[in-house]
Amino acid sequence: MSVLALALVAPLASAALTDPSDPAAPTPADRVTDTSQLPSGWQKSGDRIVTYDGDGTGLHVLVADAADAYKWHTAATLSEPGVDTDQWIGQTCVTGSGDRAVVVYAPRQAVNDQQGFQQGAFAAVVDLADGTVTKLPELVSLAYFNPGCGDGEQAVLTRPQGDDTQLLTVDARKGQLVRQQTVAGQLTSAVPFGNEIAAARGDAVVSVDAKGATSTLARTGGTPFRLVPDAHSGLAYQVPAGTQVQVRRVTSAGSDRLLGSGALGALAVHGTGGRVFVTGKDAEAAVKDSALPKSWRTLDVPASAEVSTTGGLALTSVGNGTEAAGGRKAAADIARSVGIGAVLPGSDSTVDFTVKPRISQKSQGAEQSPALSDGVHTDSVSATSAAADDASTSTTDPDRACAVTRNDPKLQSLQPSTAQAEWATDLAVQGKLDVRRRSGWNGSELPSYTPQGLFPSTPLKGGGRVPAQIMLGVLSQESNLLQAGSRAAAGESSNFIQGGYYGNAGSVHTVNWAAADCGYGISQVTSGMAKADTTYTAEQQQALTVDYAANIAAGLQILQDKWNQLYDKGLLVNGGDPQYLENWWLALWAYNSGLNLPSSTDASAPWGLGWFNNPANGLYPADRKMFLSSGYDDARNPNLWTYPERVLGWAAYSQQKTDPATGATVRAFTVGDWPTGNAPDAQPAHDTFCKPTVNDCDITKPRKVEGSSQPEGPCQRDDFKCWWNQPVSWTDCKATCGTEVLKYAVTDPEPKAAAPHPAACTSTLPANALIVDDVPNTVKFRVGAANPCAGERNWVSRGSLTFTFGSAQQNGATVYPSKIDFHQLGAGFGGHFWLTHTRVPSYTDSVVTGTWTPDRKVVGSAEVMVHLPDHEANTPSATYRVDLGDGTIVEKTISQNTGGRNAWVSLGSYAFKGTPSVSLSSATADGTGDASIAWDALAFVPSKG
Repeated sequence: MSVLALALVAPLASAALTDPSDPAAPTPADRVTDTSQLPSGWQKSGDRIVTYDGDGTGLHVLVADAADAYKWHTAATLSEPGVDTDQWIGQTCVTGSGDRAVVVYAPRQAVNDQQGFQQGAFAAVVDLADGTVTKLPELVSLAYFNPGCGDGEQAVLTRPQGDDTQLLTVDARKGQLVRQQTVAGQLTSAVPFGNEIAAARGDAVVSVDAKGATSTLARTGGTPFRLVPDAHSGLAYQVPAGTQVQVRRVTSAGSDRLLGSGALGALAVHGTGGRVFVTGKDAEAAVKDSALPKSWRTLDVPASAEVSTTGGLALTSVGNGTEAAGGRKAAADIARSVGIGAVLPGSDSTVDFTVKPRISQKSQGAEQSPALSDGVHTDSVSATSAAADDASTSTTDPDRACAVTRNDPKLQSLQPSTAQAEWATDLAVQGKLDVRRRSGWNGSELPSYTPQGLFPSTPLKGGGRVPAQIMLGVLSQESNLLQAGSRAAAGESSNFIQGGYYGNAGSVHTVNWAAADCGYGISQVTSGMAKADTTYTAEQQQALTVDYAANIAAGLQILQDKWNQLYDKGLLVNGGDPQYLENWWLALWAYNSGLNLPSSTDASAPWGLGWFNNPANGLYPADRKMFLSSGYDDARNPNLWTYPERVLGWAAYSQQKTDPATGATVRAFTVGDWPTGNAPDAQPAHDTFCKPTVNDCDITKPRKVEGSSQPEGPCQRDDFKCWWNQPVSWTDCKATCGTEVLKYAVTDPEPKAAAPHPAACTSTLPANALIVDDVPNTVKFRVGAANPCAGERNWVSRGSLTFTFGSAQQNGATVYPSKIDFHQLGAGFGGHFWLTHTRVPSYTDSVVTGTWTPDRKVVGSAEVMVHLPDHEANTPSATYRVDLGDGTIVEKTISQNTGGRNAWVSLGSYAFKGTPSVSLSSATADGTGDASIAWDALAFVPSKG
């Protein structure tokens, strides 16, 4: 898969923005307004706090300095052009000087795919003073410990490489990778340490020299994590020990000592520039200050807090209120306000901030990463297409690898509301999703069908059925409850939400059909959706593309098949009663990463559920709690949890949505019910699926596999095939496990969703206007079964809009990267328009040009009117080229921003002398990939007289 196939401490009081409409809640400032709370001398303090938050516009790197009363500003916003996501995620670390941040960032979808997680994140260095962004030329891991900064200006990035680990050393001052090393085995938590690299490997802290040779600094009773160098040749780290965690320090000479211990999750180590902070409400009692080395301090703040460079401020919550909302993508230049909660260590003072990220048009944060400069190519790319469907001019992709094309106006996906998604799920799990879709539903050419007529519910072996909250959790994690692209609001149609349709690994300049991952819609149905796959009929493939209900029925069928497959192998959880949510743990594991089947020739060969989603994997922090149990801030970093953990978290806490009636933030769907009232009570321990006799995994007693290059550690195989293949039990489900709560009965009708951008159905132009729409008259505008323009359409299109698409030669074939960022939306004039984003003319492979041509001559004076939609059209530099019919070209440049209105805008009056045409190109002198440019209807209005 590609990137696009590609988130014991009490819950924190959060300043994240959850109810911005509450008039009783004043908006916090972006700085400390009562400076009496600050310690004396703050005006000269060098303390700095750096954090981040992501939305659809990018990952925002936010900075505040004590000398400015911790006034927040945006250092940079990082994204990649053409990547369709509703949320960017990632992590940062700050170099020893405090002047630079090293950032790892990726679209949210990357966590759903093993390759995307381990080798699909981008990396950059951000200058915190002037905002300069230097993107690095390698893709890296999204693991929680990436990146790792030292006490100087270097940092380490990691990524798995087969059975080994690649360590990439960054000189942040130069903005360069200065060393790449490959080390045997799985290394985690790597950081610069003196002239070498320190990392965790198995049950040891190891040092890696410049040649890649390793030596052991300390042996531990478990897998070390969260390594932080101090200023005196020492290294802070943590080690889990059952339900406890140790805080330890090892020196470069190998002297190792215990400094304190506490409940797992109650203590943490942080640090920057050689300073080490031990955080936790009981940190002072657990780790006596008198025993601490120089440059170490305890801070009486929550263990999970983010700490400033000198410990003057600790952040307890960061969020924009939409990380768990699954909402529509924000406009390209509008970032979500971020709420930040903080405490001033050593006092009882708390501070709340509100920060509005600013996206600088001069920033390099939106430029394409050099990690994608060459794209991902393969010799097996084929670009053949039928002559009747020319890929250079067709909006569709006749040369595609996936079954259903993008940008076909007759195959648009209807975006459901969260109520519709829950309704379809509730009915589907009961086997009653039999709503009748009439012929032509949502403007398609499909015959009449019912969702579970096309995708019947599969009976579970052993009886029972899938709980609704399990399926809702899957939908939340796979797509954020989106069937269409994130630009479409509920009740609006667009292209389907794509996985890795173009196989482009995030690049807007590469089309690699051989690497395509054909994930479709709200369930991200992939199996059966390749063009050459005959698992589904063409009718089924199209239905699950346009209809969220059919897609949910298909996704449910896949999940049921995973349960049955595991049932046949005896892989049951807690006795195997499917009514309990936790008992779906293994089926969710298989839904995401599959089941490795037993060998037919070698009975001793490993088989089972893969190591990537095993909670014991060192890719995930050992002291993490249940996903979302500490608050919705967890959704900033879904990469800290395995796939089953994330799904169960959504099932227990739901996504969020804004109630349109009150403006309040509420749960998006009904959550499950736990007998103790506390979902974490039923969660398995992280080592539940780690047994020496089952899958060569042992956290408490690591051992060496004879003849293996893999060092001691939880997974003792050098091929990482510590695959789980046994039934498991960790709780009495009657006492602790969650069960389903249904909101909708099988007789409840489908909820309605009113699109916030109604189409302009009626022409307000004079009756003699010659209108050329952006789609043929044969395209039917429908929202589900309804025709919003019924009885209102008073016009007929008299001509056509045609396109030419920028191309590139890749691996001996002509491909069209310009289509990657080309989209359709069911709004605007007549209920349809096209859009892309502007780029400078030198990006020839990204340029799209549309030309309106009427079906007749125009002779004499006529005014040219262009219709602009009320959203997703904001370029200030739309240059229209008007051909007067005799080859004379006149140019007119306008802004497409109408202030949120559907509007006809004049391009001027001209004397026409034949069949005219008007062209609009996405190439603009100011194009940065941010401003959207749209093609809707155009008209020629003859002048009076």
